Amino acid sequence: MLNSTWEWTRLFGFLAYFYFTISIIFGLLRKTSYVKSHKNLVYQLHQSAGWMGLFTVLIHILVLMFDSYMPYSIVEVLIPFAAAHKPLASGIGTIAFYCFLIVLMTSDLWIKTMNRSIWKNIHFLVLPAWLLSLFHGINLGSDTENFLVLLFYVVTAGSTLILSVLRMIDQNNKKKSVASKSNHSI
Repeated sequence: MLNSTWEWTRLFGFLAYFYFTISIIFGLLRKTSYVKSHKNLVYQLHQSAGWMGLFTVLIHILVLMFDSYMPYSIVEVLIPFAAAHKPLASGIGTIAFYCFLIVLMTSDLWIKTMNRSIWKNIHFLVLPAWLLSLFHGINLGSDTENFLVLLFYVVTAGSTLILSVLRMIDQNNKKKSVASKSNHSI
């Protein structure tokens, strides 16, 4: 089934996107009132999926460099828009990778040394990074016309969008509740 490096590249690209999506979904759920118990489990799933996403995207990049049909050079994978093949979509994937890398490094390695508000602003880079990775997959993927692949993108994008909206509603309700309590205590 997976006979060529191009198939392996696609597989690890899909896996990276999937793991980053799972990480975002659990990250969005973690801070909502919808998950009252098992918050530690939700956090562990969020964190583990993020690292699995990084691991699989690194393999995706490495396999690209060894592809026999259309190999990418180290410059093409590390410098945005330097790729000979579809430079816009490739470059956007590179930018997404760097954004995910920054979020993971600041969240898991440097969080104790950072100002909380700076960390939070950096952490929200994950949403544009995820959108960029979705764009990258749709525009560069050789099997985007495949119904199952399209369904995969629609379900992951729809789930992430719905959970983002629910998270914003939940956060807004929490702010209203705090404001209401402070107005009643005066």
